[in-house]
Amino acid sequence: MPNDAGCSVQAEARSTLDRLDYVIEDCLHRARAAPPFEGRAASAHGQSRTNLLHYLALREQDHRELQKALAELGLSSLGRCEPAVLHNLAMARHAAGRLIDPPVTPPEPDAPGISLARGRTILDHRTEALLGPRPTARAVRIMVTMPTEAAQPGGDDLIARLLRAGMDAARINTAHDDPADWRTMIRTIRDQDPEHRCRIFMDLAGPKIRITALRKHAKPRDHVRLALADRCCIRTTTPPPAPDTQDSLKDPALGIEIWTETPDALRDLRPGHAVWFDDGKIGCRVLETHADRIELEVTDAKPGGQRLRTGRGLNLPDTPLDCPALTDDDRRAVRDFAAEVDAFCLSFVNRPEDVRDLASWIGDAAHPGQHPAIVLKIETRRGFERLPELLVALLEVDRGGVMIARGDLAVEVGFARLAEVQEEILWLCEAAHTPVIWATEVLASLAKHGLPVRGEVTDAAMGQRAECVMLNKGPRILQAVGALSDILSRMELHQRKKMSTLRPLRIAAPPNHTEP
Repeated sequence: MPNDAGCSVQAEARSTLDRLDYVIEDCLHRARAAPPFEGRAASAHGQSRTNLLHYLALREQDHRELQKALAELGLSSLGRCEPAVLHNLAMARHAAGRLIDPPVTPPEPDAPGISLARGRTILDHRTEALLGPRPTARAVRIMVTMPTEAAQPGGDDLIARLLRAGMDAARINTAHDDPADWRTMIRTIRDQDPEHRCRIFMDLAGPKIRITALRKHAKPRDHVRLALADRCCIRTTTPPPAPDTQDSLKDPALGIEIWTETPDALRDLRPGHAVWFDDGKIGCRVLETHADRIELEVTDAKPGGQRLRTGRGLNLPDTPLDCPALTDDDRRAVRDFAAEVDAFCLSFVNRPEDVRDLASWIGDAAHPGQHPAIVLKIETRRGFERLPELLVALLEVDRGGVMIARGDLAVEVGFARLAEVQEEILWLCEAAHTPVIWATEVLASLAKHGLPVRGEVTDAAMGQRAECVMLNKGPRILQAVGALSDILSRMELHQRKKMSTLRPLRIAAPPNHTEP
């Protein structure tokens, strides 16, 4: 006869089994209710799309109490279920059923869905398709942004040294340099890497809103200084005739005037909306909107004020921007370079139709049988909020990935939220078996000055959760590549995605223990 503890375990197991039945049915319903999956790669990626839908159904509800109950029973708490959601749920249900006397599940599990091993294999295959063969010493690839020097005399030596240091992928940023430089970089990389192990990613600039002109008290300036509580305005028309200086002195908002290259993109700004300049260095809120201007008040700036220059960018986290992600310049780059690069990175992507638009342009420009992959750069609040839709659209193409562009993303969602947002992106992408590129300011101090900040080392180690880590350019970039390769190689012994691996630890050995 079972004792009180045994009865308690059986009661908890029955309750847990019932809850798992509900969760499993919810996941199945979400997948059944989804629209038909179409696109050129739909048949190849159907399992990934279904698994993503299962994961979305799972994460729509709060299952923390269920996780506690599973852990109390000594079962999987579902914390690493992303690659094979339904299979993990079914295995947990089977194990809970075996704890009941008599057991209510058969001795051998019949778990539906893809297995955990199969889910990981799919992700590994897609990673290799996007990022090239696995390096010898580590699984996580290293991407390096090409500096202008790579297109100048001596660039071949720089690229050769980067390849020897551990560069697995090269990023060409079309927001800088020009098409002649990009083509020189591509040719040099190919010459130095005849086996084509290093993949070339062309990062399309996208519709970034940038400052084109500044004026203070009617006088043109290349920079102005903005301090806390200052007033300024963004002009939404072409520069008007110079206003009377006395009028501009009377109205603080007209004292400092700002023009952008895309004033139409600002039409949806409303009072109370946030406006950030220069990658979050200056924060403002909208006070009033007029036909010809938007009046702002500075809410965030360093003590003494922050300098704002022409060419700097704007972020509008509270304002829905419905403009296409592809600009005319981006389309020209796709047309001219589709036969030369391995992937295009789509900046400021907010809509599934942006993904399909780029896929169509690639299809028209690429050689038959040679379609560059698509990497979605998640760098806006709206892009993050629509990530499930974007991933489904990405699964319609042969090869794809996601870049966590943490610079603009931090400004858009707020620095306090960045850590949890990048975690959510990693989880959803793993559920979709989609490789992730961890980007922005990784080992930035080391690349620039030759010495990392302590927090940068931990951040670089966290990049092991992704399939690739991107370094930006800097005078000490070779040193940064070598350091990152060493960090990732060491972390791989301890961690795979979210799973901590139990390799032997020297610190765990008894005192005076001597290794053989």
